[in-house]
Amino acid sequence: MKSDWMDILVDDAGDEVEISLRGSYNQVQLPALREKLEMLIKGPGVFFFLNIQRARFMDESFLELFLNILNRVKKQNASLVFLSSKEEHRDYFLKYSHILELYDDKRAFRRSGLFKQLRQVGVNYSKQTGLRLSPTVAIALLVFILGWFGALIFTLHSQNQNILEKQALIISLENKKQRSIQEIERLKSSLGALENLGLVVDSTTSHAYASIRDWVTYLDFLEQSRREN
Repeated sequence: MKSDWMDILVDDAGDEVEISLRGSYNQVQLPALREKLEMLIKGPGVFFFLNIQRARFMDESFLELFLNILNRVKKQNASLVFLSSKEEHRDYFLKYSHILELYDDKRAFRRSGLFKQLRQVGVNYSKQTGLRLSPTVAIALLVFILGWFGALIFTLHSQNQNILEKQALIISLENKKQRSIQEIERLKSSLGALENLGLVVDSTTSHAYASIRDWVTYLDFLEQSRREN
């Protein structure tokens, strides 16, 4: 919504309200300007821009007015930024440059820092109301949270699958270990039978089959052992 009201142009864009001042302002016009600004900042808006690019202030009393307007805006949990690229305005605001924010235009303000950019699109914080979000930021934040939650579920699922696979591998290795133990026990039993036949001897004294010269001697040995039993 744009509407001319004497020497003031108002551009209302929802969360942003830009108030443009035009012309020369002297002490006589101070009360009227105060009344107009106080009425305008009572309306909706998280962020108020006061464009003074085409305005000229003939008295320093307007600085006190701007400080009062700034305080009123902050009590509403909103913000006030001045817009002008003129050097005379920088000199005019020099006394309160640490309090009153002055930028060449909105683009320069948005480039000034991430925090201001977030506030510009609708993020505002106060001790009384907590965090307030514009619909656009709320939707973006919701999408981000849902995406993060989905990624977390996917990660947990992947980790769970990895754990199950490792558990299956451990069980398989345990089964192999058990079968190996059984096989070793079976080989030990077979080895005991061979020891009884004298086919296995101490490796430090002779070869396992050193006492058997040939197959004939071996068969005679088996037959003799059978008869003795």
